[in-house]
Amino acid sequence: MRTVITKRNRDTVLLDASGRVNQGIPCDSYRERLIKYVPVETVALFIAMYGTTYYLSGSESWYPLMARWILIAGILGTVLYLWQAEGVTDPVQLAISTIGFAIWACALGIVTFSSLPYYNQVAAAALLVGWVFGAPFIDGMPAGW
Repeated sequence: MRTVITKRNRDTVLLDASGRVNQGIPCDSYRERLIKYVPVETVALFIAMYGTTYYLSGSESWYPLMARWILIAGILGTVLYLWQAEGVTDPVQLAISTIGFAIWACALGIVTFSSLPYYNQVAAAALLVGWVFGAPFIDGMPAGW
């Protein structure tokens, strides 16, 4: 299971077969949270879909609208994939991963974001680095700090 185990959700996540809280499993470390919060599967699928469609029809006048739909599908796909396939039910983790997906898409410079008048590639890259390495601290200090 991919759910991040924190002090906040420990009692609901770690029930053993008898219904008691299993205290033998520690909270996730920074590294474990970092890996669980980055939606690698959906980012990879998004890059493949966006790259293929951009190559095939990126110069068409209707492509920016198509790029927006691909972005929306990626955001919804992130939530649905984590919720249904990975079994993540924690709304905080779903929100962190979904926001992370949108920041990844922004940093990739897709048409949807790069066409905005205030878009800056360097700022988007800095935001990505800050989000990826700062997101594990959102639920508090990870175990082992």
